[in-house]
Amino acid sequence: MTNSSLAKRGTPGWLLVIGIMSGIGPVSIDLYLPAFPMIEAAFGERGVERTMAAYLVGLALGQLLYGPVSDRFGRKPPLYFGFTVYTIGAIGCALSQNMAMLMAFRIVQAIGACSGFAIGRAIVRDRCEPEQAARAFSTLMMIVSVAPILAPVAGGFIVAATGWRMAFVFQAALGAGILIAMHLFLTESLDPKHIQPLRLTRIFATYLLLLKNRAFVGYSLVGGFAIAALFCYVAGAPTILTRTYSIAPQNFGMLMGLNGIAFMTASRLNLHALRTHASTTILARSVWVPVFIGCALVGAGLLADAPLPAVIVLQFIFFFTTARIMPNVSASALTPHAQNAGSASALLGALQSSTSMLAGVAIATFNNGTLLPLALLMTGSVTIGALLHGWATRGRT
Repeated sequence: MTNSSLAKRGTPGWLLVIGIMSGIGPVSIDLYLPAFPMIEAAFGERGVERTMAAYLVGLALGQLLYGPVSDRFGRKPPLYFGFTVYTIGAIGCALSQNMAMLMAFRIVQAIGACSGFAIGRAIVRDRCEPEQAARAFSTLMMIVSVAPILAPVAGGFIVAATGWRMAFVFQAALGAGILIAMHLFLTESLDPKHIQPLRLTRIFATYLLLLKNRAFVGYSLVGGFAIAALFCYVAGAPTILTRTYSIAPQNFGMLMGLNGIAFMTASRLNLHALRTHASTTILARSVWVPVFIGCALVGAGLLADAPLPAVIVLQFIFFFTTARIMPNVSASALTPHAQNAGSASALLGALQSSTSMLAGVAIATFNNGTLLPLALLMTGSVTIGALLHGWATRGRT
């Protein structure tokens, strides 16, 4: 089914299932954000942000595995494996007795979770005509954006009522539910003509060929640094909002849910824009806008006591403008690679997760509970992304 049929009949079931699978990533991050102070208190150790960086290590490594496997055996078998591993990892997180153990099981959980969006992107590429992929990715982002709205709010109430461990028990139950939904409603999408042999030399050759493609690498990293900027806020905000502004876990979850609204609004506007403009055109017009918003956020950070409403408004606009970039990046990077969509999607995700991992390390290193270091990292990330867009499109019309 192409995206033209999607436009005529509404969102098809397969895209809804992929949206839920892809949403497991934001849920796995946002659901336990309100528990950060509680986890540090339980283990008697600071630096809970490292568990998020560990999660991103698992995302980066896991996606490189799922791409070639899904190009050889189809899209569904690796998904069964992935969400089983995710469920086991979530149970391990719930039973963790120290920060190191929690970090280890977060890596396991991430290796399972990344199957959803790595293979999900490939399924979109399988089912949609190349010129319509950006519309499908925008629709997918609208579905996924529900997760950042609901997950922090639900996490705030779960943590406040039952403690931080139940946040991971909930994730384990969610993983099991996705396994059932995927089995019932998702059909195989890989065309037998596009099956690729699973040989180590071929895998390396495919990845090397993609890494030599300046447009692919450039577009992937533009999206990667956009995600890194957003991740900086997601990782750093729990400390700033709960300690500097004394926000309760329930209220913190609601404030973080605004990010999902920003994503949903941006995705809807992107769908409208794609009716008259190419995704590359929209990307070129959007890529510098978050830089200016980030500079305003840095200005707020320079104030000794920046008002909370101003910080919330600026971060909402920052998320909105950055979200305009991401579906157009995916479409621009993946469109030329139908023959190895799984590997291309996996490498795109691995590159993007690697930049986010670096952002997580930076936040854990420089976050001092104030807005300024966070704003500088966010602005620096989107600035690098904008410069990389110029590099990726140099000499192209």
